[in-house]
Amino acid sequence: MLNFSSVVAALALAGAMGASGEAGATDLATPAPAMATDIKLVNASFEEPSNGPRTPGWSATQHYGPTRDFEWAVDTDVASDGKASYRIKRLRPQAFGMINQGAIVEAYKGKTLEYSAMMKTEDVGPEGWLLVVNIESRNALLEQVRSVPATGKHDFKRYSVRFKLPADIYELKLGVMLLDAGTGWVDDVKLRVVD
Repeated sequence: MLNFSSVVAALALAGAMGASGEAGATDLATPAPAMATDIKLVNASFEEPSNGPRTPGWSATQHYGPTRDFEWAVDTDVASDGKASYRIKRLRPQAFGMINQGAIVEAYKGKTLEYSAMMKTEDVGPEGWLLVVNIESRNALLEQVRSVPATGKHDFKRYSVRFKLPADIYELKLGVMLLDAGTGWVDDVKLRVVD
């Protein structure tokens, strides 16, 4: 016959062993980490049909001037996810060329978000190919956050930035920007609530 203390000890041991049957696999005193919540972006892997530099969900722009100083295009020969990526190549000196899209995030005030993408470079100068986030209220730019720039030549690698949303947040402008010579590719863009 089992007494109360032996039943409690058996239950505690079973809990500590967890589903795997290994001791220490589950710590009952520590809650499991919260799962990250994905915020849906439009055409985040550039798979939707495009027309030249125009691709659904994204706007292409350069710093200034009437001449087109960048080549913007969906690239169906290079991808890290699916069958396509987006490519920006600088044709002439210019401050920056970029693509971006807006995301309404008012519902996530006070949360920490992570913006990330797979990025590839070819002959990119030291100013780099990077992620940029404009954190905006309804009528002002509150802050700009940038990732570490990708430079030189390398294959796809995930770059990311994390930032906390202020109380007066309304919208994010999520971009990928080329600040120097060379060519940059981007694919598999993600925006997640991580805390």
